[in-house]
Amino acid sequence: MNNNINLGHVFGVSKNILKSYVERAIDYELKDKLDLTDHHIVIFGETKVGKTFLRKKYIPVTDEVVVIDCTKGINLSDIYMQILYKSGVDSIENITKSMEETNKLKGEVSANFLEFIKSKITGETVDTSKHNELIKPYIPNTVSVLVSNELEKKGINTVILDDFHYLPLIEQYQLAFDLKMFYQNGIRFVVLGTKITSGYFEKFNGELSHRIDYIDATEWNESELKEVVNKGSKALNINFNEEVIDYLISSSNSIISVFQGLLFNLCQKNDVKKPQQNHIIISSVEEAKNVTTEYWEKMTLTYFNKIKDIASGGRKRKLQLYYYITKIILNSEQDIIRNGFSFQYLYENLKNHHPLGDSINHGALTTVLNHFDELQIDKEIFPKVFTYFDKRLSVVDSDFYFITKHLDKSKINEILPPHDYAIEIIETERDFQMKLFED
Repeated sequence: MNNNINLGHVFGVSKNILKSYVERAIDYELKDKLDLTDHHIVIFGETKVGKTFLRKKYIPVTDEVVVIDCTKGINLSDIYMQILYKSGVDSIENITKSMEETNKLKGEVSANFLEFIKSKITGETVDTSKHNELIKPYIPNTVSVLVSNELEKKGINTVILDDFHYLPLIEQYQLAFDLKMFYQNGIRFVVLGTKITSGYFEKFNGELSHRIDYIDATEWNESELKEVVNKGSKALNINFNEEVIDYLISSSNSIISVFQGLLFNLCQKNDVKKPQQNHIIISSVEEAKNVTTEYWEKMTLTYFNKIKDIASGGRKRKLQLYYYITKIILNSEQDIIRNGFSFQYLYENLKNHHPLGDSINHGALTTVLNHFDELQIDKEIFPKVFTYFDKRLSVVDSDFYFITKHLDKSKINEILPPHDYAIEIIETERDFQMKLFED
């Protein structure tokens, strides 16, 4: 029995790899890609599904590896400066000057071009007249070439970009072209983020095809979750009744971070804070239910504020579409929430639930969905709850699955009181149509 460990080393949410860490199929997939290829690697999935643990397990920080944590407001020049700093490279005048020139060029990129690259992600069609006028900006890769040369001198062969989704779209676009150059120079990037799916970077730069691999870290199956319990139980010299385990898997909605949190709290309730001298069995399903209720109630204290902020929309909100979309989401079944909300699903439901009914047109909904990510950034909702990608509004914060699983749908109007979001139907039909694009 190891008396140097405690409950926090075994179960719960931690920045460190837990004793209950379980190897999944994606562990072997990542190991193979690291050992057998020289490709860039993208690890994607919703928040708190184990992306960072997976990376830490197989790509520890060494003299050859640099880790960059992306944060709100960061740009590619910031990232390159951090890479150089962590690599022990002193600020070099020609690199700094090139960064300033590149930032200036990116600042001059036309609104039409930004709309064009955004359409590659959202799946929306760009206005043909605007598309014909598009001029691809010239953004030289001088900075990345200089950075690459410095990394080679220092023996750096791997760069980790964590929380990549915070990088603005124009910076992601530029990175997609820089990645080809880094690949050719033998420097591997490992990118972790939520707003990514297979083929994401190729949407910007088709030349990355066969040079970049994607690993989806989202799914945890029942056997993997049970193995988490088994490994943790052995470390603490305890057991959980099978009914308790089954209940926690179901009540957590198979979200690993929630599952770990519930195991931690249930152990605390049973005064298991370190390995037990005498083996004990945790067997009360009722106690597990109480722990789940307490966990959910504590989480919703802050989470419902996120929901309200999203529902209240932006400055122009005459149609209150954010409110009605949020209500549609909260009233949806779990299988739909898990798969994301297609444009057509939201449109049909809006026609059934919005006071304007069939007067809501595609353009109004498209405008709102295209601004869902920006709205959450403007309101400082981190991590974001939703993202609009490939004509689908998807959940990117895994906690949302747990929240909605236990949400009493009869209480939704208490969370989002209709009188706070009412619209007055006093304009003519023509006025409505003119204002549909203002939301």
